[in-house]
Amino acid sequence: MNIVGFYMPSLMIGSGVYWFITGFRTLKSSRTIQNIPTSRISTGAVGTHVEVKGRVLPEADKVLKGPISGKTCAFYSVEIQILVETSKNSHWKTIDHFYSNPEILLDDNSGAVAKVFVAGATIQRKGISRDFEISSKDFSRMPGELNQAIRQNVDQLQNFKFKDTSWVFHQQHRFVEWCFAPKEEVYVLGFAESGIKQPKRKKLSFDHFMKAKKSIEADPALQNRFDNNQDGFLGAEELELGAKIMGHGLQVESPPVQEKTDAPKIKMVFRKRKGVPYILSNMKEEDLVKRLSWKAALKVWGGPVVAIAGATYLFYMQYNF
Repeated sequence: MNIVGFYMPSLMIGSGVYWFITGFRTLKSSRTIQNIPTSRISTGAVGTHVEVKGRVLPEADKVLKGPISGKTCAFYSVEIQILVETSKNSHWKTIDHFYSNPEILLDDNSGAVAKVFVAGATIQRKGISRDFEISSKDFSRMPGELNQAIRQNVDQLQNFKFKDTSWVFHQQHRFVEWCFAPKEEVYVLGFAESGIKQPKRKKLSFDHFMKAKKSIEADPALQNRFDNNQDGFLGAEELELGAKIMGHGLQVESPPVQEKTDAPKIKMVFRKRKGVPYILSNMKEEDLVKRLSWKAALKVWGGPVVAIAGATYLFYMQYNF
């Protein structure tokens, strides 16, 4: 058996097993979406699986333009694909991607917003993408907006090399842009962390401790307040504890006067967690469930068929040559 005759059925077996396994993951995501109700960002439970829906907030004083479409975006992503050609067919394979922002903010008019880190999310989209094709030998002729966007986000790229190749070793590339418009409604399913940071408590200074201690020693009402065992006598330990409590209160500085703002606070933070479905989509929930269910069924049933076909062909080739 030649190497080509061995490679193709082995690839079919591996692909079939991979599709079968990932099909169950997709099915799990679909059922999770159906089982978890949509929560309000301001009142949803953090520290668990949460499903929210809100409108994308554009960054303040910043206007984004899609590098291919030129459309106004609150967020865009660009997938980088290469054309893979075989003796029977050809297809586009995604090798890399980059995002305009590491995160987006969602507002559902509940008085709070959610911060969504895009890296690691499965992005399910509706709408029309914009793409641009070019050979690697002609990268120097790439449109300026796309060229600039790639160079600005080069630190996100792992597999794509932005350099011209020779006429002999060139490869066809396609750049696919997806854009979320400002105020577009987006759905998120994932593990929600708290976005509220607790202020750090400062170490008690000696001056504030002594000031509080003297105040307690001079005030019978304060002595009665910190007399924990209510025996009518303020012991040394009770006095010290009371001085610490009062001292921290005296040490707290008045918060600086801040300008009034209508910007809601970040209540939830979403980011990728191992073993937890993490989905970002601009589709309606029912349409998203249908798409995921269809993909899951195709993988779960089609994967074994492809794997068995590959194994059958490999067995046939082995015992007939």
